[in-house]
Order: sequence, then C-alpha cells, then structure tokens
Amino acid sequence: MEENNQFKKGKDKTLITIIICLSIVVAALFVFFMIEWSANKKHIAAIQEEREILEQELSDLSTDYDNLKSANDTLNEKFLLEQKKIAGLLDEMKKFRDNSYAEINRYKEEIGTLKSVLRDYVVQIDSLNRLNQQLTEENVQIRQQNDWVRERNQKLENEQKDMQKVLDIATALTTENFTVIPINKRGKEINWKRCFQLRADFVIPRNVAAKRGIRTLFLRITRPDNRVIAFSDDSFFKYQNVSLAYSAKREFEYEGERLEIAIYWPNDGSLIPGKYTAELFCENENIGSTEFFLK
Repeated sequence: MEENNQFKKGKDKTLITIIICLSIVVAALFVFFMIEWSANKKHIAAIQEEREILEQELSDLSTDYDNLKSANDTLNEKFLLEQKKIAGLLDEMKKFRDNSYAEINRYKEEIGTLKSVLRDYVVQIDSLNRLNQQLTEENVQIRQQNDWVRERNQKLENEQKDMQKVLDIATALTTENFTVIPINKRGKEINWKRCFQLRADFVIPRNVAAKRGIRTLFLRITRPDNRVIAFSDDSFFKYQNVSLAYSAKREFEYEGERLEIAIYWPNDGSLIPGKYTAELFCENENIGSTEFFLK
C-alpha cells in the first residue's frame, strides 16, 4: 500500500514536470510568434512606406517631364515615351501586393534610370537653349550688320545721286542773251505781219565740264493762245519721258567753248499778235526760255 502511494506520488510529479515543460514551450512559442508577427508588421509597414515614397517620386518625375519644353520634335517624342513608362509603373504599383524588398528594389532601379534619363534631357535642353541663344544673338548681330550695310549703301546711293545731280548740273548746257525777233529775207527785223521767219538768237557759255560732240537743239514756240507752233504734224522730241512738239531744230558741234547760235522758224502764216514764249531743249534738258511780243 505504501509502495503504491509512493508510485502514485512519483507519477504525479512526472506529470506535473511534463505539464510545466509543455507550458514553458507553449509560452516560448507564443513569445516567438509575437516577436515574428511584430517584425513582419514592421516589415510590411516599411515596404508600404517605401512604396508611397516611390509613387510620389514617380508623380514628381511625371510633373518634371511635363515641364520639359523643347523646340526639337524628336526630343518631345522621347519625353512622351518616358511619361508613358512612368504611367505604366504607377499602374503597376497600385496593384502591388508583394511584400518583398526585391520588388521595391526593382522599382527603385527603374525610377533611378528615369531620373538619370531626365537629367540627360535637361542637359540637352540647356545646351540647345544656349545654342539657340547664341544663334539668336548672332542673328541679331547679322541683322544689325545688314541694317548698317543697307543704310550705308543707301547713303552711298543717295550721295551718288547727289553727285550725279551736281555732275548733271555742271555738265548741262545753259544759254544767255536768248531773244526771238521777226525778220525778212535779208535778215532785217521787221513787223510781224511782213515776217518771213522768226530768228532765235542765243549764246551757249563756255563749259569745260560738258561733253564734246554733235548735239541737237529743239526750239519750241508757244503762241499767246497757248498753242504750240509745230514744225509739222510729226515734229516731236522726248523730254522727261514726254513727247513734245517742236517748232524748229538744229544740230551743232560743241567743244566746251562759248558758242553763238541762231535757229530759224519759217513763217507759215500762223503768227498772231501778243506775247509768245520760246524754249530751248537739248539732251533731255530745258536749257533756256524767253518771252517776246509781236505787235
């Protein structure tokens, strides 16, 4: 009996020991589970935080690409391609369920590549802008030079025109002592009613600058009624791009020295009393005019 009690007591001690050991194991497992659960929770939270940071970086990159502007169509097409890549990554990250850092690192690498490409584009655009600025400044300088050359040429042209005018004036013939009188066949001045012809007398002064050679003089007489006494129906000459009728003409040779000349208009019966105007033309210039009266 005593032996049975001792055996029973030993059995109870063993059972208690087993229970205590099992309790210790369960408690240890619970503590380990709680530690793992807490660590896993922190791990997931860290990954979620990383994902949010990466999503923000992608959004910022998309804005940076939107702000990139270039006049180069090829670069603009590349910008659109990179923006499509960013949009694709953002869609992937919204569906992201993997809690591994490997996936996060893959996104980081792709975002790093996109940032590197963005920096390259910024450098290219900056280079293009500097080049365009340089070209613009060069174009401004070229335009300024062209304006200066154009103004200089215009000034020279005006000076040449002024010099030509001075030269034309210096070389043009002039007349002095221009008179018109009615004469008879013997050259004596008489009454206009018995006039055989009108004689225009004048002097061309000395002009060493005038060209030498044969010239043609045109005498144009206008009656008191403003009718021009024409030599014939087809007696015209050119003056300042206009055709004028002439009353008489004469060729003469001029050598730069003083020259006395007379031109005759044969009376065709068209004379009337009153004040007449006589003009002399030579080589597209009006070289003299006078008025005379027939009473």
